[in-house]
Formats: sequence, C-alpha cells, structure tokens
Amino acid sequence: MHSFFKKYQDYIGLLLLWLLIIVIINPMGDFPLNDDWCYGKSVKTLYEDGYLKLYNWGEMTLVGQVYWGYFFTEIFGFSFTVLRWSTLVLGFATIIGIYELFKLANLSRWAQLVGVFLCIVNPIFLSLSFSFMTDIPFMCVTIWAFYFFAKALKTDRWQPIIWAILFCYLAFLIRQLAWVFPLVWMITCILVKPRNWKNLLKAITPLLAVILFSLVFTYIMESNDLLQERYNTKFGLLVENIKGLRKGLLIIIFSFFFESLAYLGFLLLPIHIFYINRYTFKGYKIWALLWTVGITAYLMKLGKVLPSLDNIWIDFGVGPTTLYDHAGNFTQSPDPTAPHWFWQTVTCIGIFSSVALIFHIRTMVISVFKKQKVDSLVVLSFVFFLVYLTPFLIVGVYDRYLLPLFPIAIVFLGVNSPKVPKKIFQYSTYGFLGLLTWFSVSAVHDHLSWNRVRWEVLNELTETIPKNQIQGGVEYVTWNFFSEEKEKWWEAVTPKYTLVFKPNKDQKVVEKYTYSRWLPGKGEMYLVE
Repeated sequence: MHSFFKKYQDYIGLLLLWLLIIVIINPMGDFPLNDDWCYGKSVKTLYEDGYLKLYNWGEMTLVGQVYWGYFFTEIFGFSFTVLRWSTLVLGFATIIGIYELFKLANLSRWAQLVGVFLCIVNPIFLSLSFSFMTDIPFMCVTIWAFYFFAKALKTDRWQPIIWAILFCYLAFLIRQLAWVFPLVWMITCILVKPRNWKNLLKAITPLLAVILFSLVFTYIMESNDLLQERYNTKFGLLVENIKGLRKGLLIIIFSFFFESLAYLGFLLLPIHIFYINRYTFKGYKIWALLWTVGITAYLMKLGKVLPSLDNIWIDFGVGPTTLYDHAGNFTQSPDPTAPHWFWQTVTCIGIFSSVALIFHIRTMVISVFKKQKVDSLVVLSFVFFLVYLTPFLIVGVYDRYLLPLFPIAIVFLGVNSPKVPKKIFQYSTYGFLGLLTWFSVSAVHDHLSWNRVRWEVLNELTETIPKNQIQGGVEYVTWNFFSEEKEKWWEAVTPKYTLVFKPNKDQKVVEKYTYSRWLPGKGEMYLVE
C-alpha cells in the first residue's frame, strides 16, 4: 500500500487538490451557463426522445460532447449539475495530461508542479470546468493528442502515433479544428526527421487518417440530415478573409496576436520570468524594454488591454454576465470593476513576461541557421502555436480558445531545463499563485452563486407569471424560447419583469435579492418592473 501511494503520490495530490477546489466552489445548480444551454438541449433530446439533434446555434461537430453528456445522464438522469460534473471529470483528465506532458518534456520538478498549478488556477480553465461548454473536453483531447505526438517524436515508434490519431478523432467529434493537429505533426516531422520513405509515411498518415475520418463523418451526418445550418461557417469566413486580405484585417490580426501574448504572459508569469534569465545576448535589455513599451502602447491605443478578449475572464471576475442590463457587454463584471490603470499595469506585465517567448523563438531560429540541434518538442510546440493560432487571428479569438496554448507554452520554454530558481523567486512565485488562486476560485464561486440565485428567482416567478413576461437574461430566453422554426424567436419575450444587477432610475424595483459574493462588492440583483 505504501509503495502504491509513493508511486502515485503526485496523481493523488492533484486529485485531492481538484476535489478540494470543487467542494469550495460548489458546482450544484440545474441551470445553463453561457452557450451550454444549446449543448444541454441536445443531450436532453437524446436522453428523453432517443434521437440525436444538433440545434442551429453553433457550427462545430459537437457529437462527441453530446454523447459524453448522454453517458452521464443515462446513469444519473438529466440536469445541468450532472453535465457540469461530466466536464469536471474531463478537467481532471486534462490536468493529468498536462502533468504527463511536462514529465515527458523533462521539465524540472519545480517547473512541473508550478506549471500544472498555474494551468489549474487559470481563471479561464477553472470557470469552463464548471460548465458544459466544449472548451474543456476539447482541451483534454488536444493535450493528450499532443502528448502522444510528442512521445512519437521521442520514441520513433508507431504505437504513440496510433494513440495520437485516436485522440485526433475524439477531438474532431467536438470541433473541426482537430484537423490542425496532424498538420502540426506533419510539418514537425518534415523539419526534424531525416527525409526517407519511412519517416514520410509516419508524417502523412495521421493527416490522411483525420481527413478520411472527417469526410466519412460529414457524409454520415449529411445523409441523416443531422448537420447544423451554420456547420463549417467559420471555415468559409477564414477562406473569405484570406482572399480579401486588407489593411484593417492586418491590424485586427496583430491586435489579437499581441492580446494573446499578453494573456499567456500574465497568466504564466512566474514561468516566463524565470526563463527570461537565460537570454543575455547583446542589447537584450533594450529589446525587452522596447517590446514592452511598444506593444503595451499599441494595445492601449486600440483599447485592447487585458482582459479584453470575450468572454470568460471579464473585468473583475468570470462570466459572461448575461443579465439584461449587461447584454452585449459580456466582458464587464457586476460592480465593482477594476480601475483602468490596473488593467494597463496587468497588460504591461503580461507583455513584458511574453518577452521570454519572443527571445526563445529568436534562439531557436538562430540555432536552425547555425545548424545546431533543436529539441524536437521545442519545434513541435512552436509549430503547434503557429498552426493552431493562425485561423483564430483571422476570424476572431475568444479567450477560451487560448487554453491549450498555456501548457504548450510551458513545454516550449522548459524542455530539458533542470534549472530551479533561487528561494526568493520561489517564494514570490507562491505569492503569485496564492493571489491567482484566490481570484479564480472566488470568481468562479461568485459566477455560480449569482446564477443559482437567478434561477431560483426565475423558477419561483414562473409559477405565477407567464414565462414570456419575464426577462431573465440570455440563457433564460434561449433555453425557454429558442426556435429553429421562428426567425425572430426572441420577440416572444415581452417582459413585464426584468432581472438586473443595477436598476435604472426609471425602473420600479419590485424585489432585491442577495447572493454570496467572495470578491469585493455587494452581491445584489434586482427584479424591476
């Protein structure tokens, strides 16, 4: 027994940490969050009516997500609490995948544990783990596909390639974007492996397998009339934007790129700052300063300081905040919001921290030109960044789309680095982790807390008031009134009563409700007439 605990102590520790976070936040509550009402609706239809139906709201493949939720509802019955638990299970599988990847990349023990902890308490990851959104399931299979491709590079065997293809299939059943993973593998193989027929076969097999799988999937879905009307519309938009490349689009691409770097830089701050110390080429301090000042000023000019990407990490909390008074402004949290200078400072720190990535790319490029050996995992991580991020830069990035990049950025920087920071740096790292944990856990708790109260109030009101006379926020309207037959289905709601965070002067307050709030500010909602 003792040897078992010793062998699996890290996994047991991570499981206990995950369960502790779940208990503190409390995932209970039968209500949808964000867009997961739509995915929940598909699960409910499959569970109650016995057939697969993908509603015309999203454009992804989604089938894997629906059947994963259905598996849990078959055992425990349908509710959004059950669906949330199904995601929390995959959240833990993701954490284990990240940990295994860090071990494979030969990161120092310190970097492994700090890196995993940073990925867990990332507010975007934590918030989405407590929902039935597709992001955590997709991240889970992405990390495991990446892990097996990385293992295939290290071992030069077919078995991990077969496993990687399997995870690419699972990823494709959630989102079409999975086709980029075998593309990443193929490019990496061509760059790092000797060019012979055996290696060429290994390089192209996963891509051919995924293309074939996607064609068969699309054929089956189309034959049974199961695809959404908007299926693959993002791909169409991508092609359109590439064809009509214009100056305005280039500005958007650069702003998305620099915003993404700021997110990675700030939320992985200790790892980036630790690895910056490695770069001492001539003039590196001047370049770091110019990069930080230039890019921060550029983002401030565009009004794109953190956390400006939609829609999970919002002003001072997580969201989106979908009550009627916040509709269309989902990046703003209920009061208080942090002052603008605070977010400018956070952005500046994030951009400075991202210098580590830029300098490491420089080192890699110089090594290639000097014909020095570059570790295959560094190349795999870099190619993944480029291929994965490029479509989003052209058609639009949500902060949640960046999730797989956080652990892969750590791999990119930390491969084969046994170095451990000095004690003083370690203590400041634990301070940062403490603050980030407090913010993320509190923010997710508060988000679920106000939603719990919201739905208790709405369920009570609908016992005496017709549903269409209540404006209960985006999820309430979509869950109750979404229709594929009616074009303007939302017009069915003609509210006499509306639930808001802040009443206007001309609104008569009928009732005030309080919810448990751990972040600064009052936990209050109002029913107005």
